[in-house]
Amino acid sequence: MSAVAKHNSIAKRKDGSLSREHFSLREFRLVAKLRFEGAADEEIVERAVSENLFQYPTLSNAARMARTMLLRLASLNDEGLVGLAARGPKEHAAVINLYAMMRVYPLVREFMMQEIAPRFRTLDYSLTHADTNAFITRYQAERRTNAEPWTESTVKRIAGVLREALAGTGMLADTNSEELLPFFMDPALEDTFYRNGDQQWLAAFNVTEVL
Repeated sequence: MSAVAKHNSIAKRKDGSLSREHFSLREFRLVAKLRFEGAADEEIVERAVSENLFQYPTLSNAARMARTMLLRLASLNDEGLVGLAARGPKEHAAVINLYAMMRVYPLVREFMMQEIAPRFRTLDYSLTHADTNAFITRYQAERRTNAEPWTESTVKRIAGVLREALAGTGMLADTNSEELLPFFMDPALEDTFYRNGDQQWLAAFNVTEVL
């Protein structure tokens, strides 16, 4: 199957689900560890509930979160990245998680390509909260023309998740920061973007694509 076909076949999550699913790096690594150790998907979902794998106060969201993390991992098309997410450095796992989110949530992909990539390219390191909110407003107008508008609280939560992802990968000092930090992409992770036909996305990680 070609890289383009693989990408088109990925099951997508509704963008609004970001408000509940978050960056969730801890959950991503826990599920990656079980996958890397050979556990089947349904076993992972069952253990998320029976063992309270994520240590949630209630178990109502455990199965859904496990399935979400499995979807992110499957979107990578690379078992080596699953292993790296499970056992590699936390900073590598964070980048892998963000890349998986770009493959699963169209809004995350568009945010990274429309807002982050141009800033790295032009050395414009300002990213205000207003910039993030303006992107979401524009995205809704362009991509959700026939959908019910998100509530103000949903927009706020989604904006928070986007900034959480940037902070988790080290592109922001924290979620309240309004200054992007120069980002170095480990070359070992770049190859996956090429194998999946996503090399143009490297610009969002401060990497100039090699033609």
